Amino acid sequence: QLEDMIIAAEEVTGVPYVWGIYGALVMPPAFPYGGMENPCLTFATPTLIAGDKSLTNVMAHEIAHSWTGNLVTNRNWRDFWLNEGHTVYLERLIGEKLEMQAHGDASKAEHSRHMHIQMGLAALQKAIDGYGDNHPFNALIYEDNMCDPDEAFSDRKS
Repeated sequence: QLEDMIIAAEEVTGVPYVWGIYGALVMPPAFPYGGMENPCLTFATPTLIAGDKSLTNVMAHEIAHSWTGNLVTNRNWRDFWLNEGHTVYLERLIGEKLEMQAHGDASKAEHSRHMHIQMGLAALQKAIDGYGDNHPFNALIYEDNMCDPDEAFSDRKS
């Protein structure tokens, strides 16, 4: 399904995949991220391998980084939210396009995308609530000198 995701991303963006080949390498269970994109290759945790394909959105996200993150990226960590924000948006458009192709029902595909938007909003609210209203991680603009960027942009709490 990776090839279908790349084709869907090309169609949605109107920009061809420029990196040649694309592959995924399943890492050992200790790999600390769901996926980590690089041009041509995504490192993925083995927990993404689900027989029901319920976690394919993670791979769509990593593929989306081929356009929003590897082809065009943020200038510095302060603007990192642009990278992830555009990637999540593209990930959801890829998912909607694949859903439409699989089922031929535009209404159902759009409903599925909106469901993912609502789930993302709920996760965002949970993160904001978890850190507290005044925590610097809840600021739209990340200040470079706050901490290690891995702490600011991962699920780990400081």
